[in-house]
Amino acid sequence: MTKNKKAFTMVEALIALSILTIGILSSFILVSKALYNVTIIKDRLTASFLAQEGIELVRQIRDTNMLKRLDNETVSWNEGLKEGKYIIDSGVLSGEPIKLIPVTSEEAPNLKYDNISRIYNYDAGEETSFNRVIQIIKISEDELRIDCLLKWKSKDVDFDLTVEDHLFNWLKI
Repeated sequence: MTKNKKAFTMVEALIALSILTIGILSSFILVSKALYNVTIIKDRLTASFLAQEGIELVRQIRDTNMLKRLDNETVSWNEGLKEGKYIIDSGVLSGEPIKLIPVTSEEAPNLKYDNISRIYNYDAGEETSFNRVIQIIKISEDELRIDCLLKWKSKDVDFDLTVEDHLFNWLKI
């Protein structure tokens, strides 16, 4: 009778060991996939912020024009916002005003990341895989469509993001 009990205990031990092994392997696979996705998620978040920044910089050009008009300067609401594709230099590092530089999508340079100022720009820092192009399309005399096209590579996979906004001549003076 004790002989049968020992054999049964050995079978229980093998089953328990198998279940434990499967559990540990599953958790290792889960952790490795999570670590793999962290970089992709971080890059997607960065891309969304860069796209938002591109739209906001174009909006700042329009708002600056509106303020000039309120100061009785003769400037159109969409001065400097002609149809076309551009890269946008925020001028933060150089102290210059915001500049739209005409490009084609194929020749647009990748953004650089300056570790000291922690700013993405085209002048200083380490080159990134992020490529941002601003496209301006005239809808009417009082409306522009702004598309921010972002492309990047993460873990050898190509990603892209397009953000669209519309700017209006809301002051009409």
